[in-house]
Amino acid sequence: MTTSTPSTSTVVSQQAPTRWADANSVTFTGRVFNAELVSGRYGEFVALDVITRPVQDDDDSQVVVHFNSSALVNFFKAGGIPTGRVVTVTGNMTGVQATYTDKDGLIVPLKRARVLLGETICQWGPKPAKK
Repeated sequence: MTTSTPSTSTVVSQQAPTRWADANSVTFTGRVFNAELVSGRYGEFVALDVITRPVQDDDDSQVVVHFNSSALVNFFKAGGIPTGRVVTVTGNMTGVQATYTDKDGLIVPLKRARVLLGETICQWGPKPAKK
């Protein structure tokens, strides 16, 4: 819906309300699969992958939950995010990936689907036992 006021020529655009929630908020509990410190355009952030199994007792249903966080940099540097640590992540789903394009331009399926999250909150569980 576009509206304008007679006194100005400014156009204000508004999204029409829907009958369903648009939050797409999801919660996953899994283990840290990969965590790395990345230097980006706006400073350092942690790129974090959490592996989880959404269907109980089905090893083929593993998915990787991926998100970036600048709030976890100090926690990562202090050794707080080792591979295997249990974490519960809540965030807004921003996308799902099941394929990627290789260097030859071919579309290749991912071994595990990837769920992309934004605006995440993490609740950390115990660290894995030392071997």
